[in-house]
Amino acid sequence: MADTGPKRVGFLDEEGGRVPARVDSPPIDHSEDYHGSEGEREKESLAHAEPEHSAPSVDLERRRTLCEAIGVENLPVFNVQDRDPETLAEARALVDRIKKKYGFVEPDRGNIDNPSINWRGGRKPDYTIANLQYLLGKTKNHKPGSLELIVENLVKKWEMEATHKLFHEWETVNHSKYTVQANGGKVFSADEACWVGNYNWLLDAVNKDYYDNSKETFESSHGRFRYAFLEGFPWEVLEVFSGPPRVAFSWRHWAVFSGEYQTIKGHGQTVTMTGFGMILIEDMKVSKMDIYYKPDDFFEVLLGKREVQELGETGAAHGEPLILKMAKREGSGCPFHPYTSTDKEEHRDSSVN
Repeated sequence: MADTGPKRVGFLDEEGGRVPARVDSPPIDHSEDYHGSEGEREKESLAHAEPEHSAPSVDLERRRTLCEAIGVENLPVFNVQDRDPETLAEARALVDRIKKKYGFVEPDRGNIDNPSINWRGGRKPDYTIANLQYLLGKTKNHKPGSLELIVENLVKKWEMEATHKLFHEWETVNHSKYTVQANGGKVFSADEACWVGNYNWLLDAVNKDYYDNSKETFESSHGRFRYAFLEGFPWEVLEVFSGPPRVAFSWRHWAVFSGEYQTIKGHGQTVTMTGFGMILIEDMKVSKMDIYYKPDDFFEVLLGKREVQELGETGAAHGEPLILKMAKREGSGCPFHPYTSTDKEEHRDSSVN
């Protein structure tokens, strides 16, 4: 990989190939690709270049439907690492358009504008493009004040802190008790978890041929998935089964595979995984987090060992992105109405009891 950074990605043409959105875009700032630590962690050089010879995209029909649904001519293929002001303004306009039409809200990750925060890499993250992909792909629209929305925002804030803040500045966890564990495997202490990063403890028990966390660092693990999922890797809560102190919930994680993983180039497949989580809350802080899911199934799609359609046969029910579902309803002549929680067929009040 001779490239030093991701190429500007733009629109999809009629054959599903990519054409530049703007040829005069300035170089992308990659300062956020590197995450220092409280120790003397060295910054690693990460290659995030988009594959130059991607197969024709299978994402074209989805994008066409989304364009029709939200009333735009083209839906750019935004790179989640792009910090060009014009690009972010373009993404922001789409976010605001979706929020106004569908009544969606953006995730609440806390006050990231606080000037006293000592960000990894020296600058605060920008979630405009990540939020756009979340709104475009989410399958739930939880009610304001609902336990589902509270838990979803808690996890999103925790993830933001784990990725972008030094551990002593995290506000979501009980620093003296915090531990994490995936699929009943190794229990990672606070020091271990914040050092290796979320990907490495979550993937500790995965098939080492698919992902070997002993060979990955905090930085390289983030780079690996940013390279595979150029548009981001959104996450949502599906259901919450119990409230504090032991919060039990199901979740969904998805991405458009338009980059490359272990030399395998994606062609626009939307790859989804679902799982279950348990969080112990003490004094309004996370003391312990246990996550359960099947990562091998997800990686087998990335490595070309399985078709993406086969993931529908594993894990929790995936559902369909709300915007696509509503677009089909509008196309059938059914009057539009805003969705809440898990859509009309479930008629479930997700508000706090």
